[in-house]
Amino acid sequence: MTGADRALATVKALLDHQREALLTGDLVWLAQMPDRLARAMQTLADHAPPPSGLAVLADIASQNARLILAAQRGIAETRARSAGRGATPLTTYDARGRQWPTPCDGKVLSRR
Repeated sequence: MTGADRALATVKALLDHQREALLTGDLVWLAQMPDRLARAMQTLADHAPPPSGLAVLADIASQNARLILAAQRGIAETRARSAGRGATPLTTYDARGRQWPTPCDGKVLSRR
């Protein structure tokens, strides 16, 4: 296995791991990804890989880019939804079915 082959395999493994992390929501690993990928890409550039190997990496990277954009949209939507909402007040009902707002004072409610 040549240096170029090893470098291609390393970048491919990182991109595959990135895909799995995106699909599983492993944000800790994703935060470490830019540094790891930058080092692997520098090693790859030092070994002049064949175009066919680069084409494979480009396809994987393109798929990951779509996942990253989808994740960003989902996070932005969640932030927007949660920013617009305060704490939902606790609402209970009396024996006749009338709404009875109860302030939450930390006491446990029981069913009777």
